[in-house]
Amino acid sequence: MIKSTHLDFGYNIHDYVLFKLRILLYFRYLSGSEMKIIDRQDVMNVFPMLKGKYGRTLAEYIIRLCSINKINHIYNHSSAYTGSEFAGRLLNDLNINYLIGNPGRLAFLPEGAFITISNHPYGGLDGIILVDLLARIRPDYKLMVNSMLSMVKTMNENFISVKPTSNKKNGIIGKNIRAIRETLMHIQDGHPVGFFPSGAVSDFSLKDLYVRDRKWQQNILNLINTVKVPILPIRFFDANSSFFYFLGLINWKVRSFRMPSELFNKKGKQTRIGVGNVISVQEQEHFPDLGALGDFLRKAVYEMPVPKSFVPRSFFNPDEKHSEIIPA
Repeated sequence: MIKSTHLDFGYNIHDYVLFKLRILLYFRYLSGSEMKIIDRQDVMNVFPMLKGKYGRTLAEYIIRLCSINKINHIYNHSSAYTGSEFAGRLLNDLNINYLIGNPGRLAFLPEGAFITISNHPYGGLDGIILVDLLARIRPDYKLMVNSMLSMVKTMNENFISVKPTSNKKNGIIGKNIRAIRETLMHIQDGHPVGFFPSGAVSDFSLKDLYVRDRKWQQNILNLINTVKVPILPIRFFDANSSFFYFLGLINWKVRSFRMPSELFNKKGKQTRIGVGNVISVQEQEHFPDLGALGDFLRKAVYEMPVPKSFVPRSFFNPDEKHSEIIPA
């Protein structure tokens, strides 16, 4: 366990910044100014060919076509809240009542710092679910996410933002260096951090003919191996629509604009997650090198068996023991 290095300045700067953010969001909410995740200018920035009057009109059409306007409306509805409280309200508005397998294991989370590792089938919803689930138990839980999900400003207190990079690129860009430093400090101070080690949403492999995460990022594996804290595997058992993954074969930017629609099509469908067994530091030290440890961690996520039964999110209370009631 890494020893905490908390510095006492008479007040907690992190809490002070969050307090100021909440005040800003609250008064903006009272003023009636609509808060948006993505606006017309964001769309025009992604597609530089959208210029002038006709470009603005087409950008507005794309916003409606991709259900971005609906997401903006739901976002604005709960924009006076932050963190796990905002995540919970967002899931309620979307009518997504995800199912938790092996929820009893969450009653035995390590004290102090630990890490969660997860697959990344949704590209947005999975991050919201993790914050809703883990930050309810540990409000200091932070999740490393890409720059797109970090556009949800009301969840910034639980996000560490990075810019996705290809496994083929050499070196680490400046923004990601800062994110890694923030992550290390958060863990050193005794707080939990979550990772999607693949660093990007799952895609469809024409070679293998199935949906899978891309290769795990070497930088993330190095970080996990360095900090020496317990690891909690969490697996998402379901996925986005086939159309979403088809769009990824055309262009990742086009696929990204499909993500809001993928939030709305989860209503009434199974969204199942499984909680694995905590992997202790002692167990991690059994592996001779980073490659062997990485293989073991990948199997702990991707080969996690489907639990025999689940507890709906709406019934889950982290302070109580649960009897699983919904068969798999």
